[in-house]
Amino acid sequence: MNATVISKPNVEDTTLDILATELPTIIAEVLEVPGGNLAPVKPGQISLEFTQASPRDVGSDIRIMVYAKNNNPRKSTENDRAKTILDKAVSVITASGKKYSVDIRLYLMDIGTAEHCSNA
Repeated sequence: MNATVISKPNVEDTTLDILATELPTIIAEVLEVPGGNLAPVKPGQISLEFTQASPRDVGSDIRIMVYAKNNNPRKSTENDRAKTILDKAVSVITASGKKYSVDIRLYLMDIGTAEHCSNA
């Protein structure tokens, strides 16, 4: 699983450090669902990428985009899971004494694979 955090220049580094520490655990807890190989999620399986937005960007101070593998339990509760991630991320940020606008996008994807073996 991957998550991208895009922040405006006004977001302090300490806030981003807190997100770097807490966000993998938050995402893992929210996206873990019962059953199957796709269900278990551990914080170490989540890759974070941090990017600074252009000063001309409009919208939220912090945008978090989570890309996860699709399965039925996640798909059926997609909006609820995105809202839960948002609530937990905002509570972590406000606990640090800062106030920023935050936007969460949860993208559940079907991932295709292919393999070629040569007959040499």
